[in-house]
Parts: sequence; structure tokens; C-alpha cells
Amino acid sequence: MKSIFKLLFLLLLAGCAGNQAIVNNVNEREANEIVVFLASKGIVAQKIAAPTSATAAAAPTDMFSIAVDPSRSTDAMALLNQYGLPRRQGTNLLTLFAKAGLMSSDKEETIRYQAGLAEQLSNTICKIDGVLDANVQLSFPPSDLNPAPGTPLPKVTAAVYVKHQGVMEDPNSHMEVKIKRLLAGSVNGLSYEDVAVISDRSRFADITLQVDGEMIGPKALQQTYVSIWGVILTKSSLARFRTIFFSFIVLLLLFGAAIGYLVYRFYPLLKKREEKTEVPPSETPPPGPNI
Repeated sequence: MKSIFKLLFLLLLAGCAGNQAIVNNVNEREANEIVVFLASKGIVAQKIAAPTSATAAAAPTDMFSIAVDPSRSTDAMALLNQYGLPRRQGTNLLTLFAKAGLMSSDKEETIRYQAGLAEQLSNTICKIDGVLDANVQLSFPPSDLNPAPGTPLPKVTAAVYVKHQGVMEDPNSHMEVKIKRLLAGSVNGLSYEDVAVISDRSRFADITLQVDGEMIGPKALQQTYVSIWGVILTKSSLARFRTIFFSFIVLLLLFGAAIGYLVYRFYPLLKKREEKTEVPPSETPPPGPNI
């Protein structure tokens, strides 16, 4: 079975028109992010499905590779390293304490429940418009803790990391208040004041679709705006503006030349007509001598 997957992978690589793979085995979401990011920098990238094999313990996960033109591979890798892509994938508690045997201790069951609750809350926060990613960390006091009399009991605390497109910076959205209320209402014993929210605006928030709905790519990158005599134009419409402007100037010059030619041709005729219409003054003979 593995040989079949490898053969299919090689066939896919052969159909990439000689592209060179620079990133291997990333999930679909991160692969899409890398493709869009490289497209915004003018580098054509292709997402290729990597071979995966299903096991009895876990379901197969779709993984992808990113391939670019060999002449741009160095530039692409330099950009990815500069922006920290692909991101390092850590191991969560659900993976560390995965149920492998028939029996598990109460401690493992508690850890799995708490990790599953945090994962569920993270998925709920990601459903909010403007939130790209979220990670919830819950801290529960030990169940076997016996504090001394008069000592306050440790509190349940939570920390939330939110990667957003700018929605957290909008004071009218009250996003931090909503997240705190969500956690305080979902976790037993967690108060509103014990929830810390850390927000981080994404550096790729400006990489969006164009207004007309076309997907950004190597031939339709983000619109670059230029200023000409105080007029803000997109770079794609600059040539059209120059054509219209210079055509208008040429037409204006031709119109001025036509007016000058008409004045030159008809002004002498008008002047002669004015001279003919003028009435000459009456001449009276001088008075003669009286006889």
C-alpha cells in the first residue's frame, strides 16, 4: 500500500512542470496560507497532496507539500523563514495522554477531560467572525490539595491566545468581554476576573480577496495604489488613466488649433464686411464768396 502512495506522489510531482518542493507534510489550512502568502509576494506556488497511510489507531490526515519554480525556490524559502512559516507544530495533552490501553487511571481521565474542554472552547472561539485561531489553556488546582485552615483555596484560571484580523482592536466589538464570558460560563468554578485574553493581530490580515471577488494570485495580486497629481489610482488602471489624459490633451490642442485656423481664415473677411457697412461722412462744399 505504501508503494502505491509513493508512486502516486511521484506522478503528482512529475505533473508539476518541474516545480521544486520547498515545504513538505503540512496540513491543508497551513498549506493554503503559504500559497496565498507567496502569491502576495509574486511567487507562484502549487499545493500538492502528500501520500498518507491510514493506521488502526488513528484516521488518516490529509497532508500537503508546497512546490514552486526552481528559479524562485530560494526567494520563497527566504520569505517563509522570515515570516516563520510553516509554524512549528507542538504536541497537546490529548496526544500525550491518548488512551492506549483498556484501563486508565483517574488522573489520565481528568487530564483528558480538561484538555478536551480547552480544545472545545478553542474551536468555539474560532467560530467568531474575525478570529483566525485561538488556544485556550485551563489551570485547575490539584484535586488532592488540602490547604491549611484559613488559607484561601487556589482558583481555576484560564488564558486565551487569539490570532485575529483586527477585530480585537475594535472597541465596539467588545470581543474580549465576550470571550471572558464564554469561558466563565463554560468552566465550573472559573470567574470572569480570572480569565486572561492575549490578542495578536495577524501579519497576513491584509492578504484578502479583491473587491470583484477574484482570488489573489500571480496575475492578480493585491492592488497597489499610486498618487498622480493628488489623484489616488490603482496600479492596474494607471495605463488607462495616462491614455485618457493624453488623449484629452491632444483633443484639446486640436480644438485650439481649429479655433485659431478659423479665426485666421475668417477674421479678414469679417473685417472687410465691417468696412463696407460703415457709412462715409457727408462732404459739404466750402462756402463761396457772397456776390
